[in-house]
Amino acid sequence: MTEPIDFDPERSWSALEKRLAEETDPVCRGLLEQVRNHVRAEIRGEIEPLMATLIDEPRYHFRLMGPDGGPKGREAVRQFYQAMIAGGGNRFEFAIERVFVDARGVVTEGKMRQKIAGAAVAASGVDQVDGKPVDESATYLSENHILTVWLAGDGGRLVGEDIFFGSAPAFRTLRR
Repeated sequence: MTEPIDFDPERSWSALEKRLAEETDPVCRGLLEQVRNHVRAEIRGEIEPLMATLIDEPRYHFRLMGPDGGPKGREAVRQFYQAMIAGGGNRFEFAIERVFVDARGVVTEGKMRQKIAGAAVAASGVDQVDGKPVDESATYLSENHILTVWLAGDGGRLVGEDIFFGSAPAFRTLRR
């Protein structure tokens, strides 16, 4: 039997709220609020509030898929999030360990944790977790380290996300 894993997506913005409570600069406060609102809307699957945090033509960069992976432009970003939400990929916990902010943007760093179906783990090419064969009917926890740069754009909205993956996902058995 596996140990219970504490997993709560609603905690993902708690470090942002703590940093927001300490910030006195109005520009920095506004950016922290946008990032918090973005993360909250993404996790809750609220596409319109999420898109409202972004400039008119947002740009995303995922620094695992080559130098310029990720959607570019409003419609591509909307489609990216709609597909993510439809597949349940938005139900993650971002355990933010560090938050940096200035008038040019916000940087968050921490562990991204997500529940993943065994079938998806197997489809990704992983054949063993915790020393046992992947059970396609089980649920696993994926965890990797990420750093996200949230650049400031027009009107205090976000340009998008530059996400740097510091590690490949590590999987643990959540339940069988």
